[in-house]
Amino acid sequence: MWIQKEEFRYYTGPAWQPGGNHGGIDPDDVTELVHVNTEGRLRLVNGDNVELFPGIRAYSGARHTYASQYVRVAGNPPFVLASDSCYLYRNLTEHKASDTFSKEDYPAIIKNQERMIELAGSPERVVPGHDALQFLRFPTQGRIARIR
Repeated sequence: MWIQKEEFRYYTGPAWQPGGNHGGIDPDDVTELVHVNTEGRLRLVNGDNVELFPGIRAYSGARHTYASQYVRVAGNPPFVLASDSCYLYRNLTEHKASDTFSKEDYPAIIKNQERMIELAGSPERVVPGHDALQFLRFPTQGRIARIR
């Protein structure tokens, strides 16, 4: 499991203190993150444009959560797996943010979506994190989609 270092730090500490904001994560998620970390199965990503494996890079996204990220998978063609940094294909085509983001973050979200398209080379190769249409665009086996 890969998570931004700042996201892990925030959600396992300050988010739960007075004045903190733990929207997007619940206590069971935090417990699981700590458990996965103590088992040695968690990797902390420190920043933007970080190589996780050859051909797979993590990028910091706009703040849907404290320090969202998405990944680019190199290939011919490359793909971007947007996770929560882009919810729906419609967000890409309409150049709009989902209502799940705070309005103050909209400009950063739109900028990140433009970057995702640039990294993927086409909006059709950006896979949003919450759009069921991805299962129509890519062959599926159960809930797993094969992206090529």
